[in-house]
Amino acid sequence: MKRSIFAGLLVLAISLSGCKAIDISDQQFDILPQQQDVSSVSEPEQTAPVSEVCLAYNMNDSLNPYTMTSQLNHELIPLLYDSLTRLDKTFKPQNQLATEVIVEGKLCTVKYNRSAQFSDGTLLTGKDIVYSIATASASDDNWKAMLQNVAGCSINDDGDVEIKLHQEDADFACLLSFPIIKENTATADHPTGVSKFYLSGMQGNDAVLTANQLYYGNTGNLKTIRLVGVSDADALTFSLKTGDIDVVYSDLNDTELSNMSTSSVPVSLNHLVYLGVNSGRGLLSKAEFRKAVSTALNRDELVSTAYLTRANAARYPFHPDFYRLQKMELPAPRNLTAADALLDGMGLTQKDADGYRLQNGTPITLSLLVNSENACRNAAATLIAGQLKQIGVKVDVVSKSFSQYQASLSRHDYDLYIGETRMMDNMDFSMLMSGGSLGFATAYSEELVNLYRAYKSTGTNIEAFCEAFNEQSPFIPLVFRQGLISFNREFRAEIVATEQDIFYNIVEW
Repeated sequence: MKRSIFAGLLVLAISLSGCKAIDISDQQFDILPQQQDVSSVSEPEQTAPVSEVCLAYNMNDSLNPYTMTSQLNHELIPLLYDSLTRLDKTFKPQNQLATEVIVEGKLCTVKYNRSAQFSDGTLLTGKDIVYSIATASASDDNWKAMLQNVAGCSINDDGDVEIKLHQEDADFACLLSFPIIKENTATADHPTGVSKFYLSGMQGNDAVLTANQLYYGNTGNLKTIRLVGVSDADALTFSLKTGDIDVVYSDLNDTELSNMSTSSVPVSLNHLVYLGVNSGRGLLSKAEFRKAVSTALNRDELVSTAYLTRANAARYPFHPDFYRLQKMELPAPRNLTAADALLDGMGLTQKDADGYRLQNGTPITLSLLVNSENACRNAAATLIAGQLKQIGVKVDVVSKSFSQYQASLSRHDYDLYIGETRMMDNMDFSMLMSGGSLGFATAYSEELVNLYRAYKSTGTNIEAFCEAFNEQSPFIPLVFRQGLISFNREFRAEIVATEQDIFYNIVEW
């Protein structure tokens, strides 16, 4: 098989990130089949299973999941370490090493696969899981933040693992995606894991992963993975363009990776782009005005123009694919008539010659703060200004460097701002609510807080919360961004990927 490198490159979406133009020529469309003469239809080409693939890794970084620092190596974790659960494409937790996860109040009980073996042949035990929880909680990675609700853990009389929580969380099972390692191996260069593959040897700077014959699940057709050392993203870009790399993942923050002229598939990200609202300023203190602003926004235009179709429009602070929203009828994307009616109902009916609504004889004007270093959000700000003009609200876009942007947020020196944050895997957005780390001057609503607390505790009545959220609009969701897997046209495997595991269906390659 022609040598190829499969690389994962994930840079978390932070305010410093940029977003450039990307190639969208290879989007996938559902097309209705046309009638054909059966005699003229040829047999579909059979795709040979993939038996060997090359992945890029940072040879200057560790393969220890709890000490590695590069995002490139971080993407390899699901190949070398199973977790208790992993999220599917609807952000619903699926059991991996866990056989059952029971969340009751502030207690999470994890039953696990007692027949699962580590790559060295020893059986997985409850002690290994407790050790892994403690290691993840003490790490400098995102797992520490994900497990901040853990008050303690122990093994009960049945041998199951019990995790005590500080706060009730019906979706706590979504957070059990940290790597499980064997007890007392956290400081090793390569801790022992339960995995589809294991590190079987080195060939110069290359590492060789071999399918684990002791694995409790299916390992598929892939027998060998070669990890080829690369130094930076430019090396990945060059190798993909020359055909040496089959697949590269990007969250579309890197210019080169986002401009690949290759085939691609989108990856849903839990990265929310939103409008922050300063509820301490004028009309923005009124819920009906905030709702009018949200109702007037054309999120579909933001997706197609500012994010070049690489995003999902969102009215609620949950990803549209989130499994708990599946029974809900999502609202229409835009309703200018309803937005105008809300403003008319507030008595804001007078307009000047330019069509801007007047308050005390002065045009209603809002400042919209945005980080100048992010092209996508600057494009979105310009679009938002034009969209709100259609309901008679003037918007002045204030574009500042990241340091100045942060300073303005800290001083509450804004009316609106465009922000982005990576949501927790359990869809916790409390950091954006009043009093949260990103709450700044967000409006407080006791009704909304109570509804959110009830939803978090039970996982039920998300509809009631969403309805109340829409009425209050303490902050205004815009889109959830997408990542992209670009692959060499000679690569024949059908790739299914999630943000948490870009190798989600590797056993089917």
